[in-house]
Amino acid sequence: QAVCGYGSQDALPFRAIKEGELYFQEDREVNLVELALATNIPKGCAETAVRVHVSYLDGKGNLEPQGTVPSAVSTLTDDLLKYYQHVTRAVLGDDPQLMKVALQDLQTNSKIAALLPYFVYVVSGVKSVSHDLEQLNRLLHIARSLIQNPFLCLGSYVRSLIASVMYCALEPLAASINPLNDHWTLRDYAAMLLSRIFWCVTHGDLVSGLYHQILLSLQKVLADPVRPLCSHYGAVVGLHALGWK
Repeated sequence: QAVCGYGSQDALPFRAIKEGELYFQEDREVNLVELALATNIPKGCAETAVRVHVSYLDGKGNLEPQGTVPSAVSTLTDDLLKYYQHVTRAVLGDDPQLMKVALQDLQTNSKIAALLPYFVYVVSGVKSVSHDLEQLNRLLHIARSLIQNPFLCLGSYVRSLIASVMYCALEPLAASINPLNDHWTLRDYAAMLLSRIFWCVTHGDLVSGLYHQILLSLQKVLADPVRPLCSHYGAVVGLHALGWK
């Protein structure tokens, strides 16, 4: 949260405790005599200033200095890059058996943490293939493998995955224009995946906030008479998948 105060435009400094990985805000000494005798009494709060510092974990789990470009984003190792290319080609390709093997490995591989943002980005491509049910299904399969991988900490990427899953469940997809396309099954699968996310993610506060946010989104779609039947259907199966409570 932003810190409101009088006059200071400097960010609060943080100091590290030598005995452990703990950071605390440093309290500056204030001269009360000078403060009491000061003639320039502030008339109101200064403008709120927010500064962001980001630290990244490199591919080996080491914390990189603030302000540097993370190695996981700037450059991937050759092995990770090849893995990413092979898996995406296998899942989005034409060989069902190869796709099955790739998804299984994506679900159990313990060394692909650096690739998580890349695969989440691939899943977010659902909006660009809303006309292709097959591709939408495959992207949701990638999301399921990422969610079920016990070695991946999804963290803030949960929101991106949920957004992609909700899109498949609630939006009037281009593929739904053709009555021969079974987009209902896709919506069923997206709803099931939505509930599975809450079973697999263990960050209590994050999940609690997301849960209420998703409930509101589903209720809003369900209560909107302008929305098409397929969107109402997605909201119903989504609510059902989250449980009777």
